[in-house]
Amino acid sequence: MDIEKLRRKLETNIVNIEFRSLRSGEMKSREYTLSEKYMKIPNHIRKQSGDKLLCYDLEFQKWEDIQEDTIQKWTVVQ
Repeated sequence: MDIEKLRRKLETNIVNIEFRSLRSGEMKSREYTLSEKYMKIPNHIRKQSGDKLLCYDLEFQKWEDIQEDTIQKWTVVQ
């Protein structure tokens, strides 16, 4: 899986990410972004590293970090 490509898409788009929750073990499918165009708060995230992907959950309007190796697939929504 190309995490760098996913990070680039999050900067300009809304992306649906399917991943396995580390807490419950259940599969989740949520819409995330890093684009201020879609967020209600300013984005101060510029460069990410490590094995977690920090992104903004549009429905719940909160930041969430996703363990990269739990991501099953992702698609650009908008």
